[in-house]
Amino acid sequence: MSWTTVLALFALVFAASGYDLKADLDTPLKFSNPSYGTSADGKAACIRGHIAVKASASNTKLLLKSPASQAELTQTTVDMAQAGSDYMLRVTSGGPNPVSGTYRIYSQLCWPNNASVASQVKTLQFLSHGGTLDHTYWDFAPGYSYVDAAAEAGYATFSYDRLGTGLSDHPDPNQVVQAALQVEIAHLLIQGLRKVRVQGLGIEKVVGVGHSAGSALTLGVVGKYPRDFNGLVFTGISVSTDSVGTSQIAFNLLPAPLDPSGRFKGLDNGYLTQGAIAQAFQFPFYRYPDYDPKSISHPIPTPNNRTLTSSSLVFQRQFETRQTTVFGELLTFGSVVAPQPSFTGPVDVVLGQYDYVFCTANCSYPVDQAQAFGNALFPASRNKGAYLQPRTGHLAAQHYTAAQGFAHSIKFLKDSGL
Repeated sequence: MSWTTVLALFALVFAASGYDLKADLDTPLKFSNPSYGTSADGKAACIRGHIAVKASASNTKLLLKSPASQAELTQTTVDMAQAGSDYMLRVTSGGPNPVSGTYRIYSQLCWPNNASVASQVKTLQFLSHGGTLDHTYWDFAPGYSYVDAAAEAGYATFSYDRLGTGLSDHPDPNQVVQAALQVEIAHLLIQGLRKVRVQGLGIEKVVGVGHSAGSALTLGVVGKYPRDFNGLVFTGISVSTDSVGTSQIAFNLLPAPLDPSGRFKGLDNGYLTQGAIAQAFQFPFYRYPDYDPKSISHPIPTPNNRTLTSSSLVFQRQFETRQTTVFGELLTFGSVVAPQPSFTGPVDVVLGQYDYVFCTANCSYPVDQAQAFGNALFPASRNKGAYLQPRTGHLAAQHYTAAQGFAHSIKFLKDSGL
């Protein structure tokens, strides 16, 4: 992967904010189809496009095929949830499966859209989204943008669509799109971002920020590459998995190509999305009535390069733009969730007070689940934060209290010297 591309991106961002560093770059811009814009509320200047990542990993040979029909997928979901079932053990018993390739990863690199603030940037936050979401989770709308909050506080951010999600490539959903390869792709991106230098300005520290499956991915990176991150922020994850299975059933999964919107036509049936019923989306993700009903006009990008446009409620917008998940990830992410006793840096954990997926809708029972996660997985960290975001479900960034959660994590990072 050529990181001169990222250098050129920084030049464009700075130029948009009153800087012109192109004269210092002696390499051409190699970002595929780059576009320039701002974050949801204009606090950050952003470059968006594809980065080609050459990566390899030792995946797991999964003993399953993509479902041939909705009925087959539904039965698979039942088999996974069956009492006493050894389904997961059986399908993950195929042994190691080496994979490699060059994958196009859709990315968004943002820098504070203020010249005086931009000149002080030293820390970049590496943002990893959750399942059936994409990079827009972090920059959803004015008032619901972590990218804006971070930029206003003086941070650069990098968000992206994981392999198999959004506008990134969609290879074999069972044998390729797995946790091991996602960890390697994230590591390569982080390593490249750490080497960025433009007119003497560079990233000195990187903070890993994850939501739900993105938090599991962040844990995986820490486990294999503990020096990639100087600090960590986890959202939407806990040590309890009691209600994860119920949540997966509530997703009412269907093969993505069968989705009535037509957004996923041409994908393999192993790409799955949540059912086309809004209640199936609300149940695991939202706490009624604590999310915003205001209307927002927005574009809906699709993997096949079509762009739809809609004007809808915040909840409806996320429902309409829901993305895909795959059994390749669902069956392997658990393998990277483990205690990290060697990591000593700052660790912050934010959970929605009523997160159903990881707390069965009560994150203070039987103990504060945010505190429990930090203590269990990072025993050597002497600087831990925990916050139960009030009146909030699983998607903490899309409830009325989103700004409170953002403010908590940013203050924690500032107080930690990051």
